[in-house]
Amino acid sequence: MRRIIMQSAEKIQKQYEDLKNLLISIEVDLLKNLQKGNKAAGTRARKALREVKKEAAAIVKAMIELEKQD
Repeated sequence: MRRIIMQSAEKIQKQYEDLKNLLISIEVDLLKNLQKGNKAAGTRARKALREVKKEAAAIVKAMIELEKQD
């Protein structure tokens, strides 16, 4: 049981790191859109932000499941 919880915690940590990297990658496109008016960059930024929402929801779900195991 303890091993399963550790694996789940590591999985959540990995998901969080992926989420942080995704947020960092959005900055370039966001700035291109805001400062230079690059519409394609705005589209990429919005798409990535939708992905952030999905990733964050997955982390929340995994955390709730982990708490239920305790």
